[in-house]
Amino acid sequence: MKNANIFKTAALALMAFGVSLQPLPVAAAVQTDECSKELLLSYFPEQFVNETLSKFKVPQDQWAGINKELTAKDKEVVKLVEEKAAKLSPNPLKDPQQRQAAVKIFRETLLQIFGDVLKAHNIKDEKQIQAMLDDIQQQKARRFAQCMEKQKAHQTQPQNTQPPKNQGASNDEENDDSSGEEG
Repeated sequence: MKNANIFKTAALALMAFGVSLQPLPVAAAVQTDECSKELLLSYFPEQFVNETLSKFKVPQDQWAGINKELTAKDKEVVKLVEEKAAKLSPNPLKDPQQRQAAVKIFRETLLQIFGDVLKAHNIKDEKQIQAMLDDIQQQKARRFAQCMEKQKAHQTQPQNTQPPKNQGASNDEENDDSSGEEG
């Protein structure tokens, strides 16, 4: 049940990014730690950031600094979104009819944070910054879909309700079986 809540929360976070979740085949390589709450709920997961930095040919000596700054800023995202939303009437975070406005605020906030960090590392092209953020979000969406499929597959597997032989038997029953052979 705990994992289901993690996935629901992560799904809401991904929807806030404007990322559509499309069914994907389950990758056999998806492991438990790859579906951790921390990975799925982080706005800038290091492994995805690194993949994007590599894809966009950002010098590797800048990766650690970029990740460190993004990790520190990750904790500020919700606070910044809430502050921006509170200035609007109606508050899009409290009005389900304003979902698109809430998505827009999330997206703008993520782009602002990501852009500020990258600009501090001499990556200034706005289109590149936006493409990099999109790439990170797509990686998150794919991983989330894989984890959801894995979770779904795990929940639909038939559960063996019968205990394995002799595990459910008491010592007396086991002794009765062996004593019957002697007589």
